Amino acid sequence: METVSSDVQHPLRYHFAQAFGERESDQGVVIQEADMISAVRFDEKGDMIATGDRGGRIVLLRRVDQPRNSGKKTGRRKKALLNAARNKTSKKAGEAGTVSTAKSGELRERRADPPEFRFWTQFQSHEPEFDYLKSMEIEEKINQIRWVRQVNGAYRLVSSNDKTIKLWRISERDQKNVTSFSVDSIADRGSRNTKSVAGLHLPALASAGPVVTATPRRTFSGAHTYHINSISMNSDDETFLSADDLRVNLWNLNAGGVGFNILDIKPDNMEDLTEVITAAEFHPHHCNLFMHSSSRGLVKLVDLRAGALCEGWVREFEEPEDPGANQSFFSEIIASISDIKFSPDGRYILTRDYMTLRLWDVNMERQPVLVIPVHEHLRARLSDLYENDCIFDKFQSDFSHDGGSIITGSYNALIQTYSTQTGAGTALEASVDYVSGTSGRKNLSAEALTANLIAGASASELVDPTRRVMQVHTSPKSHIAAVATGPALYCYYA
Repeated sequence: METVSSDVQHPLRYHFAQAFGERESDQGVVIQEADMISAVRFDEKGDMIATGDRGGRIVLLRRVDQPRNSGKKTGRRKKALLNAARNKTSKKAGEAGTVSTAKSGELRERRADPPEFRFWTQFQSHEPEFDYLKSMEIEEKINQIRWVRQVNGAYRLVSSNDKTIKLWRISERDQKNVTSFSVDSIADRGSRNTKSVAGLHLPALASAGPVVTATPRRTFSGAHTYHINSISMNSDDETFLSADDLRVNLWNLNAGGVGFNILDIKPDNMEDLTEVITAAEFHPHHCNLFMHSSSRGLVKLVDLRAGALCEGWVREFEEPEDPGANQSFFSEIIASISDIKFSPDGRYILTRDYMTLRLWDVNMERQPVLVIPVHEHLRARLSDLYENDCIFDKFQSDFSHDGGSIITGSYNALIQTYSTQTGAGTALEASVDYVSGTSGRKNLSAEALTANLIAGASASELVDPTRRVMQVHTSPKSHIAAVATGPALYCYYA
């Protein structure tokens, strides 16, 4: 990887900031399936977080400007830390010259104010439907959320379930109520002479506070036979793509209902089908490039300028097979890529399958520049994972905004971050109990934390389906991450 900013240590060591929707285990509250979060997304400025759940609802959180820990006490603490650092630097001026990188990084972590997000609005994006032609129920679950460039101060986002994509406009306006009418008293109208000019005046209005409204602008449907697995906005801010198992379609935000098929891998005979599309994403800077991954572990970079229907590719990224590796029944299942991401500069590609993270250089197809084992401790338990369908779980991953770190999720509410330069990792647990110290875990390296889990643990203890972190996303402007486990959303900062 290219050299990142020297004042930030990678991998990032995230610190807890906020939790939304966490339920205490001892309260006996039954978690509804509709409350489970299925999508998380920051906007392009990092000031908004959108979450979608299995009930078809979208919740928006907005970042407030004022830091939460503001006050005289915090100010005195910061001043004392700065003075201590200056004194230490002056004492070692002839030896080291400056405070060490680790110490200065520790000082920056202590001085950092955690971000604060607050609930802004909630609306119902999708409703359950029934396809009478195929006799199939269409769930209201939100699969994908993507923010769109603001227009006239209003936020816009695209959301989808398995079949339908919708463009929403979310705006905030000041609502005004009438406090007095054109006559002094409507109740006494019968006893007053309303024809008198002196008794008439303009109605008075008073502000009732801001009101947030979500309005559906366009609907994009009827173009996907199979379940939609990806949505990606183009850098031109006018078009976006959507992908299912066999097709990728291109849409224009200003032309709802009209989509163009740009990739179709459906064979003439379905018995000849050897792979399906698992994810697709546009290049962050070049509007003519997009990539898609497959269930065979391949990633293909495609140029839209090659033709109206893209039958070829510019680059194909595939790790060569190890002749000494033992192939099993589960090899093809765990090779399926669940998520792909471009780095912020577009130079690197990050892929996530069930077992590993792989980092690819766009200019080098033959092998990844970095391979990070995430679930290696589960390799001996693949048969158990197949029995309870956990082996088909699709975990997401993402770059930090400077491209220096990678974040992904795992089971038992674990969040893992890795350096894109060395592959070194850290891990922490997404729970309030972990922050308070009652969970018994510490902020360790990813290897040490998984080793603690393996010791004397059964398969059910290693893999808790109710506490898996599958949705993760980072702010494109700062070191803030949002992760979801069950019905709860956690925000972290570094």
